[in-house]
Amino acid sequence: MSGIQGNALKAVCSIYLPVRNVLESAQWWQRNFGLEYAVPFNKAEDQAILKLSDGQWLHLVETVGTIDNQFPNKAGYEMFRLTFEVRQIEVLHDHLKKNGVKIEDLQDRDSCGINFVFYDPDGNKFDVNECVNVHRTSEEVEKVKAHLFNLVKS
Repeated sequence: MSGIQGNALKAVCSIYLPVRNVLESAQWWQRNFGLEYAVPFNKAEDQAILKLSDGQWLHLVETVGTIDNQFPNKAGYEMFRLTFEVRQIEVLHDHLKKNGVKIEDLQDRDSCGINFVFYDPDGNKFDVNECVNVHRTSEEVEKVKAHLFNLVKS
C-alpha cells in the first residue's frame, strides 16, 4: 500500500461543543447567528446538531463535566479552539452587542482581516474573522473599519 499523496484532510465537517443545556444553547445559537437544525431535534439525545451556512455541523453536546474549550498559549492568553469565517462582520458585531453577548475588543489584523472573540453562555470562547481586504473594495473596507473602530476623518 502506498503512502498519502498530498494533503489528505479536506475540511472540518463537524465541531463538538460541550454545553450544560442543549435546548437553551441551540436557541442561543439560532437567535444570535441564525443557525438551523441539521437534523430534527430529538429530546432523547444529549445533543442538538445545527448547520453552518457552508454545511458543517455544530454538535452541541450536553455534559456534566468540566467545560474546558480553551487553553493558555505560552504567553498565558486563553486561546480559542476555532475561528468562524463570516461576511459582514460589522453587522454581526452590532447584532451580538445588541443581544448582550460577551465579546472582546475588535482587532484589525491587517492582511488577516478583522477579528473579534465572543463567548457562548457556557463560557466556550470563539474567534470570528472576515478577510475584508479579500471580499470587499478598498472603499468598503474603509467604511467597515470606520464603523467598527469609530474612526473619524478630520
